[in-house]
Amino acid sequence: MRREAGKKEQEPVLLTLSNAVDQTQKIKVEVSPSTTIKQASIDAGVAPKGAFDVFTAGGKAVTKSKASNHKNEVLYVGPQKVAGGSDRSFFDDDGFEFGSEEGLEGHRWHRQSGLIDQEMVASLDIGLEGHDESMLGLLLELDLLGACRSGNGRVSIDRDADDEVSIRMLRGLVDFPASSWGEVQEIFSSKGMCLSLRELDEADIWIGTADCPRPEGHGGTWLIHGAGSALVGSGSFPSIRHACVRETMIDAATLVCGVSALLHRYLRERSAFWEMEVVDRWLTLTARVDDIDPEIALKGLKSRFGRGTATRTSDGRGSLIRYRFPLNLTPPHLLRNLSPIMRINKPKDEEVGPVDIGPFPSKSSEGGYCFDSMALPEKLSDVNVLVLGVGGLGSWAAPLLLSGCDPRTSTIGMLDGDQEVELHNLNRQVLYSSEDLGCAKATAAASRLRERFGIPEGSVLGIPAPLGAQHVMGYSEESGGGISLQEIVGHSEHDEVISSSLDSMQVALSCLDNQNARTLLNTACLDRGVPMVNGGGEGVRGVIEHFGSDLCMVCRYGPEEAYETERVSCQEEGARPVSSIVTTTAYVGALQAATALCLLAEQRGYGNELPEARDWWNGIVSRRQGGRLPWVKGECGRHG
Repeated sequence: MRREAGKKEQEPVLLTLSNAVDQTQKIKVEVSPSTTIKQASIDAGVAPKGAFDVFTAGGKAVTKSKASNHKNEVLYVGPQKVAGGSDRSFFDDDGFEFGSEEGLEGHRWHRQSGLIDQEMVASLDIGLEGHDESMLGLLLELDLLGACRSGNGRVSIDRDADDEVSIRMLRGLVDFPASSWGEVQEIFSSKGMCLSLRELDEADIWIGTADCPRPEGHGGTWLIHGAGSALVGSGSFPSIRHACVRETMIDAATLVCGVSALLHRYLRERSAFWEMEVVDRWLTLTARVDDIDPEIALKGLKSRFGRGTATRTSDGRGSLIRYRFPLNLTPPHLLRNLSPIMRINKPKDEEVGPVDIGPFPSKSSEGGYCFDSMALPEKLSDVNVLVLGVGGLGSWAAPLLLSGCDPRTSTIGMLDGDQEVELHNLNRQVLYSSEDLGCAKATAAASRLRERFGIPEGSVLGIPAPLGAQHVMGYSEESGGGISLQEIVGHSEHDEVISSSLDSMQVALSCLDNQNARTLLNTACLDRGVPMVNGGGEGVRGVIEHFGSDLCMVCRYGPEEAYETERVSCQEEGARPVSSIVTTTAYVGALQAATALCLLAEQRGYGNELPEARDWWNGIVSRRQGGRLPWVKGECGRHG
């Protein structure tokens, strides 16, 4: 009887293993019940070269588990839980208790973890010098990145605990009351950041205005800003020939632009970004193909996980092809073959800069740089701006707009249809905290801004509803629109206030998540003779541009792309989830605010310049091509 029992224990276990994206390609193997799943995969010849894991259909890694635990199961062999070549783990929804601070902090950077080595960022040791406001700006973004939080990570500031803190420009963004650096240290420590107040022998990062003295012998990363301009670089400082730096309406936005670019550069130099983008256990494969039409590039390429997407590059010379796969089901050979294409260009180990990244370029003169405040006022009065979308971009743009206006005489309307602030929003949507989870974004944002600026309810309107075709007065299919009025379903209790806000706006900010909605807003702006500042950000990519009376969304992108229905959103349902980091959203939102303020100043006859349209790619800022993109051949029906 014992022999029969022993023999039964050794009966082989049937497993089904697959190493392909297509789950119909499966290999059945019989193995000893004591054999590990990893060894079974190797013996069966389905294991890839290098590190790998084996997953259940639900995505749970069972590599070290015994075969006896998975009798008659289908298991999937794929890349180890890594992306970009470093050991990293994904956050398991069942692995945290949201009631605990640990659980909250862990899930706060969930989406961001698909772009950046979160453990590396947490362990950064950063030395910081500069004036109070610029250091607070950097601390704010470091906190949202989840930086300097492990036992080895720390940010050090050369300040005494009793030193007073000066907060002027950033009061709409800085969400804590602090009168001394000792209080700042306590607040950030409560957030989980390791902040040390100590004398620095040599700083890795230095920030300062153009008119302040620069430290001798500094060899790290630096930011020089003022007068609407910002220079970022590393190594030796540039020569400043002229610095006329006074308070202007775009100081706060310029500082945020500079801090975002500086911090992104600092992380790039340390290879903190993954070579490939991973979104919620989904691998997004993006490749540029030159001189090929998007539809031709996609033809014949199929995936059981959905059709790929293709868009023109900003220069009009190629296409960006994008496919998404579950990470655990992505063929290893596909990763190996596409990795060189997907690799993010890393800067060489040498001095870099100076690079202009502010709203306005600093003028070079006789080998040096000039900072001049131009004809920009300190504040604007009687401003009425409508911000559509208060997520990643809008939550930065709205407070920076208010920083450049007299809030007592101005009105900022914020329109957003998202009915809940979610945990993963907190890594980059600066207006929200854990206290706002479950609240409508527009309502929470308006309440927070009224509180920070000490202004009445009428000065900041939060409208928790989306923009619809019924709100665009004078809209018709004959006017060239691609949104049918038949798509309108029902009416909202907010219809009247939305229409009123559209009618009274002087500038509109598009911080939306899809082209269709942007084009609808642009239609409303054209009907009312109002400029629109358009922004978009995803991952390490961003764009900022503005449309006036001589150019519209259909003009620029063509009707097919202008009315693209794909939704890129923070919301899971009905949309492709977006993974972003704060450096991208902060830069795009800040430049949108600066552009809107300059448009408002132009309306008031200040005769100022307007910021150029910009592209942001992994911390690199370039001028965006104006007018129609090269592939647009037709007319929009409004402009000749």
